[in-house]
Amino acid sequence: MRFWAFLSYSWSDRSRAVSLHRKLERFVVPRHARRMADPQGPPGRRLRPVFRDDDEMAASGPLGERLRTAIDEAPAMVLLASPASARSHYVNLEVEHFLTNHDPKRLVIVAVGDSTRDPELPAALDHVDEPLWVDVRGGRRLTRRDLVRVAAIVLDVGFEALWRRHVRYLRQLAALWCALVLVVGGVVGWALVRQQEAEKRSPEQQRAQFVEWMTGEVTKTDLPGIQVKLNITRVDDFDNDGLMEFFVRNETMQFCGSGGCAFEVYRTTSPGAYVRVLELLGTSTPRVRAAADGTKEIIVSELAVSREPLYTVYTLRDSKFRLKHYEFCDGLVFEVCDKPTVITPIPYENAPPVQQDVIARERPVADAREVRVGATDTKENGGFTLEVRGQVAGGEWYLVSVWKQSCGFVPASAVGSR
Repeated sequence: MRFWAFLSYSWSDRSRAVSLHRKLERFVVPRHARRMADPQGPPGRRLRPVFRDDDEMAASGPLGERLRTAIDEAPAMVLLASPASARSHYVNLEVEHFLTNHDPKRLVIVAVGDSTRDPELPAALDHVDEPLWVDVRGGRRLTRRDLVRVAAIVLDVGFEALWRRHVRYLRQLAALWCALVLVVGGVVGWALVRQQEAEKRSPEQQRAQFVEWMTGEVTKTDLPGIQVKLNITRVDDFDNDGLMEFFVRNETMQFCGSGGCAFEVYRTTSPGAYVRVLELLGTSTPRVRAAADGTKEIIVSELAVSREPLYTVYTLRDSKFRLKHYEFCDGLVFEVCDKPTVITPIPYENAPPVQQDVIARERPVADAREVRVGATDTKENGGFTLEVRGQVAGGEWYLVSVWKQSCGFVPASAVGSR
């Protein structure tokens, strides 16, 4: 069979027919009822398809071949009975053709309309004893029990067994919806809690918490006439934990000296709790870049070779930002320096001695100019104590400090053994 049922109706009752057709095709057929009705019936769990002709017919004429075929291929008929269908020539022909080749017990009548008297039926049913029908006249709605009664006739199964299975299905569906509501409610509740936590951990909120904490730390010193002035130059999440790190220059007058104001980086260990992870003096505003491990590095230009910056790179290690290496860009600005000269730092206590009469160079090459110190081009190299800071990759040159923050390069031949 191609259809579970054929829906016969008058064009005047089209809106009611569309509603009934939709309810029938949404009905979930229990597995046992499907097997009993026809194991080879239309696929799917629902009572579909149910044939409903959507073409308006003429007032009279023979039944078309398409409708006769559809009736023959549907084992049951649902008749939407009304005064209009009782007078319909085509409804009568459809019922007559169905009764010719099918069992009258597989025809179910759904009576609609406003009358409370016996339903008006097509003439083809005059000789059918006690046709099966459900009454939805007088404004009554098609209840679930009525729908199951219609489905039982369409499927040719017992009503009571089908009703029990349908009630069980409705209870299971209700339980599923309750579980779904609980899950959705839990997810929404969890999301709201997470949102509240996220708001507390927003960069703006964390910044306000840090300023409050830092102000309290500064005022704890009880210095006379203190007026707290904090310059937060950057807020960033270095280790991707959602907690911000703060670059702050403490410009409170009592915390600044001849070398400038202290520049510090604080890490948030938990909202409202902080630890200092880097402290610098008299440095320019640090830059930040991504490291190979997914964390971030801090780059500052606290040193110089003549008047060219020497970049110091700090990386997060053991909960502190520690010196990683130096980078020299040979005259290029940092933003376009993709192949810097990398200098591995040497701790002060392990630094080898340097010949004090050697000339520090501006580049790690023999013919480079001598290091210039100060704002003029005058040579100021003589008389300063040279100290090794690091070794250039390859080992042929060393980075040495010349005076204060000024550095230069000397050949490995001028450096003794450690």
